[in-house]
Amino acid sequence: MENHSTSDIDIETTETPKKGLTRRQVATGAAWAVPVVALAVAAPAAAASTVLSSPTAYVTGTLSAGGTGTHRVADYTGGNTTYNSLGFPGLNSGNLTLTISWTNPTKYTITYDAAGYLSAGWQLLTNTPASGLIVYTHTPVNNGGTILMPAIHWTSSVKPNISIDISSDSDDVSGLGLSVN
Repeated sequence: MENHSTSDIDIETTETPKKGLTRRQVATGAAWAVPVVALAVAAPAAAASTVLSSPTAYVTGTLSAGGTGTHRVADYTGGNTTYNSLGFPGLNSGNLTLTISWTNPTKYTITYDAAGYLSAGWQLLTNTPASGLIVYTHTPVNNGGTILMPAIHWTSSVKPNISIDISSDSDDVSGLGLSVN
């Protein structure tokens, strides 16, 4: 048997790579994930994450829902309809249609400022809360134009499934809305 001192032996150490995520990586991922999830519900689709590729009218503001069991609430606040022509000269929004709809209408109570919509230039086309539908129209607006959309409040005994959509009668203009369920 040979006798070696430590000076005669070449010791090479290698660290085995760890598999999986460290606690720090998980915490960092969670810190970024929570704001992204909140943003997906609260931010307007066009302003937050969608790159517009055609002239677009879009709904801004926050549509949120909360509660559990038989006491549920939903709110739409801080909103406008905004039009972006993407630089196409002279192209207005076309006539706009705002559709507010929700499922299980007999289980909802809705409160909103109808006079506020009228004073912002919206014209009431359909008002049937018992059917879960309110529709307004608006005359065309030019690039950068915004139209006020007053707050809406729903209370319900069931999980909300609510949409606020905007559309145009112009084939050249897309529409983006908000929804929660």
